[in-house]
Amino acid sequence: MRSDERDALRQRFQFRCGYCSVREIDAGAELTVDHFQPCAHDGLDEPDNWVYCCHACNAFKGDYWQPGSVRRILHPLRDNLAEHIAERTDGMLFALTETGTFHIQKLRLNRAELVTYRLERRLIEAARHAQFNLLQRLTQLEQQVQALTEQVERLGRGEPPSA
Repeated sequence: MRSDERDALRQRFQFRCGYCSVREIDAGAELTVDHFQPCAHDGLDEPDNWVYCCHACNAFKGDYWQPGSVRRILHPLRDNLAEHIAERTDGMLFALTETGTFHIQKLRLNRAELVTYRLERRLIEAARHAQFNLLQRLTQLEQQVQALTEQVERLGRGEPPSA
């Protein structure tokens, strides 16, 4: 794989594991490349067959390949994961289909570290959202203070209040 192909793959997967969504920055390194259809099962070494993924998911998937079965691994970009998997409020994934059950179990997507990771990511996103709302409110308050300050200054100069 050429360097430009690896960079394109990383960007295509938004620098996250295609299977569990762990980010490079959280893993502390670049991730690995999985051949979705393993080379051992006649998979090609080309971009359409590559999935950017963490070491753990790559190891758990191994060379598994059962494309016509309900007991198959879901492709992160080709399959609609929301049809097969949902996340509970406790960070655990639960299956909506038999394929989702197999996918979760095969990749061990409910391992304790991933559940903790999902909960932490959710808390961080909630904090970012709250921070954004607070910054918007602060901007509004600053504008109101500025308008009131200008009005007080006009009144101090004997000018009529503005409407």
